[in-house]
Amino acid sequence: MLLRDIAQLLKARLEGNDDLQVDRLVHPDRAETATDLALAMSGDAVPALARTKARAAVISADAPVPARAFDALLTVTEPRMTLAKLTALFDPGPVREAGVHPTAVVAADAELGEGVAIGPFAVVGPRTRIGARTVVLPHVTIGADAVIGADGLFHSGVRIGDRVTIGDRAIIHANAVIGSDGFSFAPEMNSPAAFAPGVILTRVHALGTVTIGDDVEIGACTTIDRSTLEDTRIGRGVKIDNHVHIGHNVVIGESSIVCGMAGISGSVTIGERVRLAGGVGIGDHLKIGDQAIVAAGSGVSGNVAPGAFVSGYPALPHERSVEHFYYLSRQKRLHRKVDEISARLEAVERSIKDDGG
Repeated sequence: MLLRDIAQLLKARLEGNDDLQVDRLVHPDRAETATDLALAMSGDAVPALARTKARAAVISADAPVPARAFDALLTVTEPRMTLAKLTALFDPGPVREAGVHPTAVVAADAELGEGVAIGPFAVVGPRTRIGARTVVLPHVTIGADAVIGADGLFHSGVRIGDRVTIGDRAIIHANAVIGSDGFSFAPEMNSPAAFAPGVILTRVHALGTVTIGDDVEIGACTTIDRSTLEDTRIGRGVKIDNHVHIGHNVVIGESSIVCGMAGISGSVTIGERVRLAGGVGIGDHLKIGDQAIVAAGSGVSGNVAPGAFVSGYPALPHERSVEHFYYLSRQKRLHRKVDEISARLEAVERSIKDDGG
C-alpha cells in the first residue's frame, strides 16, 4: 500500500515522499526493511526513532519532531484511533478457506448467506441462518434455530447454543460458550429450606435464549448463559474480554465494556457505556446505572447509581473506598500509640498506688 493512500485514510498530515510502499506496521526498533512503517505515537516509542531502520514513521502531533531525517512522516492528532484504523488495515485475519469444508456438518435446511466460510469439523444445526460473509473457523458448533448476522468471525472451538441470535459483525474468540444453561435451582440456594437435611436442589430449566446485538466482541473462554424464560441480552457495541462469566437473565446496555475475569450473577441489569474492570464480581438482581465505572477487583453487593465510580470489596464510592484504605494503613501506628498511652496510664496508676494515693 502506498503511503499517500494511508495518509488519505487517516486524514493525516504527510510530509515527504508520498510514493513509498508500506508492507508492514512495526515498533521503530523492529523495523527491518524500507517498506516497514514505524509507529511512534507513544512516549516509549519516540526515542527509538533515532535508531530505527524505517524510512517512514507515524508520530503524534504532540510529540517532538524527530531529530533525524525521514523520507516521510505522517502526523496524527488521535493516536489511539489511528492505531485502530491502521491495525484494521493491515490485519489479514485468520487463515480460512472459501465455502464449506468437506468435513463440516451443515444441516440440510440451514441457510448460508453469500460468501459464508465454514471450516473443518464445524457443525451447523437445523434451520440455522448465517449471514453473508461470516467466517466460521474449525471445530465451531452452532445449534439449531440460531440466527447469525453478516460479516461475523467465529474462532475455533466456539459453542453457540440453540435459538441464540447474534447480530452483524460479531467477533467471538476461541472456546467462548454462548447459550449454556443458567445456574438456577429450587429452592433458593441461600434460603433456609435449601439447608434442611436431605434437601436435593432441583434444576430450574432454561427455556429462554441469548440475544446479542451488532458489533459485539466476546473474548476467549467467556460464557454467556441463556435465560430462564426471556432473553439474556447483550447490547450493540458491547466489548467483553476473556474469561468473563455472564449469568442468566442478565441485560448489558449498548457500548459497555466488561474486562477479563469479571463475574456477573443472574438477573443483573447493566446500563449503557458502563465500564467493569478486571476481576469485578457483581451480586445477583442488582442494577448498574448508565456510564458507571467499577474498579478492578471490586465486589458489588448493591445497586450502583448512573455515573458513579465505585471500588473496593465491598464496592463503595471510590473516594470513600480510598479513605477506608488510608484509615486501615494507619491502624498499626494508631494501635502503637494506644499501647503507649495505656502503658503510661498503668505507670501513673502504679506510681499513685505506691505513693499511697
